[in-house]
Amino acid sequence: MANTYYQVYAAELGATAAILGMISAISTIVISLSRIPGGYIADRYGRKKIVVTMTFVIALTYLIYAFAPSWEWILVGAVIANFSLIYQPALLAIRADSVPPEKRGVSFAFMGFLSNLVCLPAPLIAAYLVATYGLIEGMRIVYLTVTILGITAAVIRMFLKETLAKERRESYETVRKIGSDFKREYVNALKFIFKKLPGLAIFYMLFNFAFMGILPFLAYYAIYFLGLSNETWGYIYFLSQIVYLLVLLPVGFFIDKIGRRKMLMTIVGLTVFGALVYGLAPRASGDTVLYVFAGLSMIMVSNVAFFTSASALEADIVPREKRGRTSAVLGLVSSFSAAAGQSLAGVVYEDVSPRFPFFVAVAVLLAAFAIVLFLIREPEKKEL
Repeated sequence: MANTYYQVYAAELGATAAILGMISAISTIVISLSRIPGGYIADRYGRKKIVVTMTFVIALTYLIYAFAPSWEWILVGAVIANFSLIYQPALLAIRADSVPPEKRGVSFAFMGFLSNLVCLPAPLIAAYLVATYGLIEGMRIVYLTVTILGITAAVIRMFLKETLAKERRESYETVRKIGSDFKREYVNALKFIFKKLPGLAIFYMLFNFAFMGILPFLAYYAIYFLGLSNETWGYIYFLSQIVYLLVLLPVGFFIDKIGRRKMLMTIVGLTVFGALVYGLAPRASGDTVLYVFAGLSMIMVSNVAFFTSASALEADIVPREKRGRTSAVLGLVSSFSAAAGQSLAGVVYEDVSPRFPFFVAVAVLLAAFAIVLFLIREPEKKEL
């Protein structure tokens, strides 16, 4: 619900395109930095505790969004919320630990399918609330709902099972005595990435620069530049989610059958198509809705397919005891490149043309395709 109108809500509270890019960039940097201690905690102390604790924190953070009087408070909420995602490496590690290698693609896709099936009516509910109470008041109701549902999710996560073997876990007291442990562990993680994952790391940088660069402006561009109404955008978002949901499970199947690398190349192609169609959409035309729907659908599909394929490939290569830290380092690389893309896109949107960020994204994505083609290979033996 919140994602449907987040960009427009921030704009109504005074955010420009450049400010939206700045908020996204700062949020991305915060989450990337939080993943470093998050990955260490996941591999040293276990996965479950940090996931449960920080899910409660992030749920309460959305109260700031609900009562924000200006865009500056949106920034404050975004910083706290993204720091709370310190638990992401632990959650990704639990997912990877819990699924056998030969079923990772379809299993990750099925997890996404279930959550998105429940979320399917969310854009319509958001559109109804905005149409009934106005954008600001409607979104305040949405964020209060997010808080309640987030707390519920945190309670449910209390029933997760710890997947890090007890003998690999250490007490806080033991680790505190080892002053150089944190640094040593991440130096080892970096060495592992340089040796086993250089192509994937470069691909993450390029793909996230392009994809995350345009993501903060999809609704803003469609409503303020192309001329769609708030309600029309809500309906398009809903229909795009249906497309996304329909391809989610087949994507997981193909990831396991044809391989992660081929799927990554397909994903880049879909993203290029989505960005081109979105960037070329006519303004205030009878065809505008079709262009936005087609472009948004491809972008959403490529997003889930990228996450599923990359997660499966990463899990295939990275040993269980290194997954938290490796995920954190790769996330750091991805996030800093994404932050650069978001900052640049916001400035270019205002100073050059609202369409230009989409064309820049296409050029970078073509470079990402070349990286997959020449530098990424799947392992002969997959890690458990």
